[in-house]
Amino acid sequence: MHDGASAHYSQSVRHFLDKTFRNRWIGRRGPIDWPARSPDLTPMDFFLWGVIKDRVYAKKPQNLQALKDAIATELQSLPVKSCRKVCQSVPYRLQLCKEVEGEHIEQYL
Repeated sequence: MHDGASAHYSQSVRHFLDKTFRNRWIGRRGPIDWPARSPDLTPMDFFLWGVIKDRVYAKKPQNLQALKDAIATELQSLPVKSCRKVCQSVPYRLQLCKEVEGEHIEQYL
């Protein structure tokens, strides 16, 4: 999957997967549905990208290389303790999501 696009959707790809993997592939309109994506449950979505974006764009990179360098610098400067705390919150988020029957959970956090 790239940029939120569903994988394995064209007819030719689905036909190839049906022939090659016989009811064992995952995808839209496939034998096994592509799982729902929830940004409330993915640490990269609910934490990392927002933090990195805020830090990087506070410095207003002037070109692509400056942007790449700023992203790398900010990723390296993230405290391990913060990353660990975010990852440890995932079981709680999963339970909360279950309790609200799959609705968004950000308002409960």
